[in-house]
Amino acid sequence: MDNSVMNQFSADSDALDNTFESQFFTSLSRICRQLALHAEQIKAAGMLSPPQLWFLKRLYDAGAPQPISFFADGIFSNLSNASQMIDRLESDGLVYRIDNPRDRRSKLVELTDEGVQRMKQAYERHHLLAQELLAPLTEEERRATLATLERMLSLFENETDDAGACGF
Repeated sequence: MDNSVMNQFSADSDALDNTFESQFFTSLSRICRQLALHAEQIKAAGMLSPPQLWFLKRLYDAGAPQPISFFADGIFSNLSNASQMIDRLESDGLVYRIDNPRDRRSKLVELTDEGVQRMKQAYERHHLLAQELLAPLTEEERRATLATLERMLSLFENETDDAGACGF
């Protein structure tokens, strides 16, 4: 490449890097990376990972055993992912499968007593960590952040519903 082409490419690249969209996805990627690092630290400390906690908390909040399909949304994209999580949690003694009284062909997932105990401990630890990490935010920043994140999630979910995928 000659210098004029390289200079134009560099100028175009700089212009793209300064767009809202580029800055948004760069920041989001960096946030995801930091969350992944925190999740690794949590797991190394013997605590439940955020997806495990979400799973157990969702089951606890339901107040009754649930079919696997109950978990195939949110963090888990399909039944296979949810089943794999159930397998891991079951091997750790945190949940177990029971026969579904309404459908002999399916199973329900139920929390064990240890699952409830570990979920409550992990929830408290994750909550304290989040408080520590987010303490510098003012109440106004917190409300604005949540409102913006909820709006973005809604936009992304609508795009996924309309197109079948985000297209990234």
